[in-house]
Amino acid sequence: MLYGVSSAIELDVKEFIVSAAATFNAIELVSEFPHVHYSTPNVSLLSELKRSYDLTYTMHAPFCSVNLASINPKLRKASLNEILNSITYARELGCELVVVHPGIVSHPRSLQKFERISKENQRDSFLRICEKAEAEKILVCIENMPRFPPAFKETWTGDALVEIVDELRSRFLQVALDVGHCNTTDVPTPQMIHKFGARIKHVHIHDNDGFREMHAVVGQGSVPWRAVIEALNKIGYDGLLIDEHRTIEGQKRGKEYLEPIIQSFC
Repeated sequence: MLYGVSSAIELDVKEFIVSAAATFNAIELVSEFPHVHYSTPNVSLLSELKRSYDLTYTMHAPFCSVNLASINPKLRKASLNEILNSITYARELGCELVVVHPGIVSHPRSLQKFERISKENQRDSFLRICEKAEAEKILVCIENMPRFPPAFKETWTGDALVEIVDELRSRFLQVALDVGHCNTTDVPTPQMIHKFGARIKHVHIHDNDGFREMHAVVGQGSVPWRAVIEALNKIGYDGLLIDEHRTIEGQKRGKEYLEPIIQSFC
């Protein structure tokens, strides 16, 4: 498992990468405006930084104001286009994969008809995303959500992710496990890892108190890290662990805490 970091969208992306590259070899680019938005200058800048520091890139597709399950056709189309464009962007930058959030509930939960429509829209969006991923030959990973009101329950229990991946049956559409998100639910993370199994192709790490999504430093919350690493080891996971704490200093502390645990299973 290789320890990497998510780019902090509060910082200038060049400043972040130059600083992070002194410690980390893998960077997840958060494709949000104005941080890593698509532009010819950004492609040139990020490609040059990748070459100069011999970095591995992954990309987190846009999620601010994006809803792949929106019941509004125009808003869903705009959201879908943001994701499809990010896949092209990721290919141009030589990213290993793209992480995508599932849809969210955009209406009162008591309206069952509209919740059904939203879930159908989400499924159709991922069909389109899967087609794009196959055309670009780049892996897309759906991320499990935290337990919070806008999220479909099935996206924080993981059931929706398994259903979508298994239904579409593409090697270019798999799962990104977010350990911090899982820790806010009533599904123990080792159990979630067992549920996803070999579908897990990417992992996000951060800590919290078991209730709120805090993006705390790894090792400073209630996540049972030894059990998590043991469960990942059991399914043969050997990919990236992307630390999503929002400061480089916190990410370094997370790495210092977690790497001895990882090494103990080698």
